[in-house]
Amino acid sequence: MTSDSPPALIPLASPSLPLSSQLGGISLAGTPSPAPEMPHSPSAFESLPSELIEAVAKAVARLDPVGPPAQLGNLVLLSRRFHDVLGPRNAGFYADLFKERFDAGPLERRWAQMRRIEERREKRALLETLPEVKPDADLQVEAGMSFTRPSSPDFLPDNKSPWRPLTNHDYASEFKRRCAVLAKMRAAVRSNAIPPSSSRPSSPRLQAFTPKSGRTQLPEPDELTQNLWTCYLMLLENDGKNLPHLLEYAELRQYMRLFYDHSLLNEALKPGWPRQTAGRALGLWIGWLAGDDLSLETPQESEQRFFVLKPYVFAAHKFDAFFAPWTIPSLPVTREEYPVRPPPEGPFLADLRPCTQAQSILHMGRRIEMTPPNLAHAAIFSFFFRVEQDPAVQNDLLLQGQGTPAQHMLGNPTPAANSNPLTASSRPTKTSLPVLSSRVHDRDFIRLASCIDPYSSLGMPKLYTRGDLTGSWEGRFSFFDFDSYRDMLGGRMRSLYEGPFGDQPQVWKLEERVVRLERGQRPGGRGPALNAGFEVGQSVLPRPTAGAGASSSSSYSGAAGNSALAGQGRRRTSVEVERSTSDDARASKRARSWTAAAPVDTFDGTFDDDDDEWTQCDPDGEYEILLSGTGHSAWGQFVLKGRVRAWDGMFSIVKEYTPDSRGRWIYRGVLVGGNLVGRWRDTHTPVDLSGYEGTWIMSRRS
Repeated sequence: MTSDSPPALIPLASPSLPLSSQLGGISLAGTPSPAPEMPHSPSAFESLPSELIEAVAKAVARLDPVGPPAQLGNLVLLSRRFHDVLGPRNAGFYADLFKERFDAGPLERRWAQMRRIEERREKRALLETLPEVKPDADLQVEAGMSFTRPSSPDFLPDNKSPWRPLTNHDYASEFKRRCAVLAKMRAAVRSNAIPPSSSRPSSPRLQAFTPKSGRTQLPEPDELTQNLWTCYLMLLENDGKNLPHLLEYAELRQYMRLFYDHSLLNEALKPGWPRQTAGRALGLWIGWLAGDDLSLETPQESEQRFFVLKPYVFAAHKFDAFFAPWTIPSLPVTREEYPVRPPPEGPFLADLRPCTQAQSILHMGRRIEMTPPNLAHAAIFSFFFRVEQDPAVQNDLLLQGQGTPAQHMLGNPTPAANSNPLTASSRPTKTSLPVLSSRVHDRDFIRLASCIDPYSSLGMPKLYTRGDLTGSWEGRFSFFDFDSYRDMLGGRMRSLYEGPFGDQPQVWKLEERVVRLERGQRPGGRGPALNAGFEVGQSVLPRPTAGAGASSSSSYSGAAGNSALAGQGRRRTSVEVERSTSDDARASKRARSWTAAAPVDTFDGTFDDDDDEWTQCDPDGEYEILLSGTGHSAWGQFVLKGRVRAWDGMFSIVKEYTPDSRGRWIYRGVLVGGNLVGRWRDTHTPVDLSGYEGTWIMSRRS
């Protein structure tokens, strides 16, 4: 038992109480204490030490393994002694209950990760304010002595960051709140109705408003959206304990069916483009992560869901698949570079304004800022998973190449030998189902907590995603009928629902290279965005062989004026030498394993001082991750080159077929939940106009 100050409410429920009292749990602060007792000798049971009473209470709580511990309420009201021991003052007891019933390890790991990122940035900012110490010209020093910048302080003052270590009070508060949310979801399912949301839907692209202070005032979600945030974060933190509470007690799948009718279908039936909100993005992601049971859907329900998802999947000019415009190579940006402006006028003009949809939410007893997950990503995953399960939809695909990108952009080229598109033997690989393991989603959480405002947020640490993309990938890219897509851009929404679409399989093999930029040079390259920042004719040179010496320096021609990071004599030579040439293994600092026995990223979500060695060797240097590779699809062989945007991990890759008879395309995407997802675009249409775009998804090849 601890002396930490507990929350005002304790999440208990009792079967002897009316349903209205059970929804949010019993409020011990507002519940009468047991009536005063006449003086008498305490029973042996009440004379037990507090530790034993807590042990008995935990055993009683285990009688309800999922959901709020209903039987615990009766025990608290048994007597004044039990009320004192198990009541609001004992935050440590409810913190222990939280750790026993919910997954606490991922929370501690991610909180430590975010705090570590904050501390490093605070130290760097403090060092930049200190003057550089230089010796006096007349000062006599011994040989070998040197003067350096003062070392960073060992401790920084606690600035009440939301990422400070979690306390018993935080765990107890979250325990109460989670039990209340689970009870409300269960009640909604039993009543077959979700309370209406009070949030105001945004336009498809929400313009960020940044006050003069440079800090965006983020809105707080309404109750329904906050509940969805709780479900979504519980899924990202799941290591086996969280999921049963959602599926078995809160009846999550039935709850999401109600949400679908309440929010998604209702919005899709209104005139005009559906408006996106944080709640709808969270709802689509919860439905994907929790696994919709397609076998329970009627043919009419299945058709409705295709109808709902289509705009988010194919209307690329209305629904971004990126956390910031893909044309911005480096963030954050300034208001001078990207002033707040009204949306562009005209149906074919691209909306490339920096925007934010972040909210200030409650999580773990703290108010933290989080960006909702990208709505389009969940829609793409769900849509094509459904396509694979519905034979009727597969029969409607463009199987003969009519309406394909190459046909309309390049004049219907002749497919290469043995590359007939989408024959029965060349169907795309199956869409990978989501993996509900917290380590797979650590980077997703860090991205959502770091990329809040493109005008002020520093985003993820440089090189944070190093090693994520190296290896072999397989999946599909889809395309919408060209004429229908053009009509849709012109404002004919009916073409979106009537136009056919197709897809093709493809395989990638990628390698990464970390390069150091020249002083004053910003990441992103000097070339056009449609060429991933590379100048015309530039390419990423093959990396040096493993036999290169530790002191050898490799050259790089992918960005003019850049030089590759030479070996620093720190336990290994350079990133280029570090990467393995094998498809299934990589020798990286973070010890990832992609063998058949361990197909999931094994990075533990933390990093030590050595992980920052590239910036330690040159504190004022800028680094960038470049990509190169090869692949093949139904249209033939192609080469790949690109770069990673450090702010959010988005990468841009130019895909060019060899020989150059089927065009050059630019792929933009991110790694989400261990899979790659994004959109491709033609490279002929200027960036300020809406080009011909499609979707793509890929999984790591086993």
